[in-house]
Amino acid sequence: MRLDLHIHSCYSKDCTSPVAAILERAIRAGLNGIAICDHDTVEGSLEARRLVDEMGLDLVVVPGIEVTTNRGHLLVLGADKVFPINSDPSDIIKMARERECLIVAPHPYKGYPKSLGDVSDLDVDAIEVLNSRFILGKFNKRAVKMAEALGLPMLGNSDAHFVEMVGRAYTEIDAKPSVEGVFKAIMDKKTVVHGTRTPLGVQFYQACLGVKRRMLNLIYE
Repeated sequence: MRLDLHIHSCYSKDCTSPVAAILERAIRAGLNGIAICDHDTVEGSLEARRLVDEMGLDLVVVPGIEVTTNRGHLLVLGADKVFPINSDPSDIIKMARERECLIVAPHPYKGYPKSLGDVSDLDVDAIEVLNSRFILGKFNKRAVKMAEALGLPMLGNSDAHFVEMVGRAYTEIDAKPSVEGVFKAIMDKKTVVHGTRTPLGVQFYQACLGVKRRMLNLIYE
């Protein structure tokens, strides 16, 4: 299976991608499964699961969310409810464990958005070692070294904020087409990462949109 387990939709404040368009793009890109992990909301994930059922798409949708902690972002796969924001990541992980979720450290060494950094003190299940939104690739290389040192499974994801970037990076796994099968394969370290960089022009465009959004927020606050 080919999975992109870190995608953003219009339910994230920094993205405008419709969920239906993400699903269509995922299939065209040859993906077998996705996870929409919007910032601090599961609405995009829930909509994706509903649409896949309604449209009869051959696509595994893993529930997910990207939680803002007081230390950095944390991916929780399998989540169908939100978590408190700006909490200690260890507290979020404890709550996620109670919900039988899989916990991933996304882009751990990327400077922006704020990332977790060294996660040797946290009980994470896997590390995102290939995030397609990189410039020089240094932070991905550091993530690989940390995953190797900690003996943790490695994932590759697009972190797509534009529909066209879905599947830009992905994880190939040997698994049955189900959420449970995906989780088992990851925990068994049956993962191979693939992907290329999101074009710099796309990243620059998103950065400009972010600056514009923040300026508008300041004006209307």
